[in-house]
Amino acid sequence: MSFVNLSIVKRCSLPHESFRLANQTCDLAKSTFSCGSFVHLINYLEIFFCEFNLHKMVAYGVISAVILVIQFSLLFMVTKYFFVPNLVTLIEFAPLTMFGFSFLFFGPSFFVSYYNSFCGVCYFPKFNMSPLHFSKMVGDIMRYFVMGVMVICMQGYRADGVTLWSCMTFILIGLGYLFVVTKKSYHIDPEYTDSYLLTFRVTVFLYTFVIVLLVVLVVSYATFQQSARKANPRSNLFWDMDSGDEVLGKYQKQRVFSRRELWLKTVNGYKNMKDSHVIYRILMMPIYFIISNFVPVISKDRYLVGWTKYTSCLCLIVLPFIGLPHGFMAVRWIMLLMVCWTLSILTFMSTHSLRRPDNVWIFTFLGLIISSVAMSFLSREIDNITWQYISIHFDLMPDVTALLYFGFGEMFSEAIVVRCLQQMKMWDATFGVVMSMVTYAVFLAFPLLYYQGCYNTNCWKITTATTETGIYFIFLIVSTSLLHIAMSGYEFRISLFFYLLILTVIYVTLQWMMHYGWMLPLATLHHLNN
Repeated sequence: MSFVNLSIVKRCSLPHESFRLANQTCDLAKSTFSCGSFVHLINYLEIFFCEFNLHKMVAYGVISAVILVIQFSLLFMVTKYFFVPNLVTLIEFAPLTMFGFSFLFFGPSFFVSYYNSFCGVCYFPKFNMSPLHFSKMVGDIMRYFVMGVMVICMQGYRADGVTLWSCMTFILIGLGYLFVVTKKSYHIDPEYTDSYLLTFRVTVFLYTFVIVLLVVLVVSYATFQQSARKANPRSNLFWDMDSGDEVLGKYQKQRVFSRRELWLKTVNGYKNMKDSHVIYRILMMPIYFIISNFVPVISKDRYLVGWTKYTSCLCLIVLPFIGLPHGFMAVRWIMLLMVCWTLSILTFMSTHSLRRPDNVWIFTFLGLIISSVAMSFLSREIDNITWQYISIHFDLMPDVTALLYFGFGEMFSEAIVVRCLQQMKMWDATFGVVMSMVTYAVFLAFPLLYYQGCYNTNCWKITTATTETGIYFIFLIVSTSLLHIAMSGYEFRISLFFYLLILTVIYVTLQWMMHYGWMLPLATLHHLNN
């Protein structure tokens, strides 16, 4: 048994016994590659220690905490008031069951930025990036499952037995295969056949995943149609339609409203965020005003189902520029720019500001995607500042940091989405959201590593000892949670919440003990070398 050993990697940390001067930290940030491993937009170490010559680590910690509070506040607003309303509208419009739609489409919409093929995950010249990013993926899988299930348990939910066993079994099978294929050593060279073996295993992942998604799609659609016929057996009759306008596929102009009234309804953050604390609403109103002019929100509790023509047009104009940090190639970005701007012009010419469009779900999906991209930016910045502060202050092993402290932004957004759906009594959708996040994270992890060049001549192994410890805990958490739910009559009870909380505390404690050398990682009996 052998693992990748990251203890010899030059880490972004200064010796604790040395006095950390601004010039030392600045030199470290500029000379050490690992300090900028997760820099996406802003390099906080260089800004504070090179530009502003910050001298105290305590001051850097306070500034980092303030920035994190601001980022989480923005993430809360974007998730709850832009992402969730569009998601709920799509669930209500789609001819699928709540579980089926959330399971099929929440994962792609939530991970639209992270799993974008144009956004690099691994850096080719550095061999330690692949193990580090795989550790992050393993930690993400655990966090998504634990946080989602714990939030569901707070309110309670009774799952369908067949659906529960199908989802959890599918996740366990995917985890098992992921564990097997990532532990193997690969020699990525044209002279060897390991590259073909990698391609075959990636194809198995994707083929199995697509087949399961198709099965869920067909079953969900058939179940929805059957339920619709039972609820309204005469829905196919002409006189049961709402109006002649809907038969023709058009909607009348609402002369009782004005363009100014609709715009004020859209940008009024104080009223649209009425379920939040007054202080939060007042502080976030300016930012809400700016964002609401660029991200369409289609919701049934607003005039014209929330349709705002000019916001949708501006969204299409701005969308290509938001995609710039994703690393698009010039030709592809120009193609994206032309497509978005053409759609914006067509939307401006073919729609009316006082008439709801025929296919309102298209603009709902547009708002969902652009809000998801904004959430991804904020989550990455949260990971970035967390990585830099913990690395330089605590000197943790890189894989331990990725396993324990990454993904807080995604966890926060997941908890908000699940909680909002619970408040709207969309119970099946909450379960579908959690299963979708975990399933997509499991079955797209290995293909993502392969197609983004994480397997190359410099890195032929990506599993560390601490990462394998995390994989064992995932198996323990998922399997025992399944048994707990099954023995509880398929109910998510508060006892499961405390059980997961205890397991999480044990896992974090073990990882810290392994970091300090008090014990070795699970399944290892000797010190490990490369």
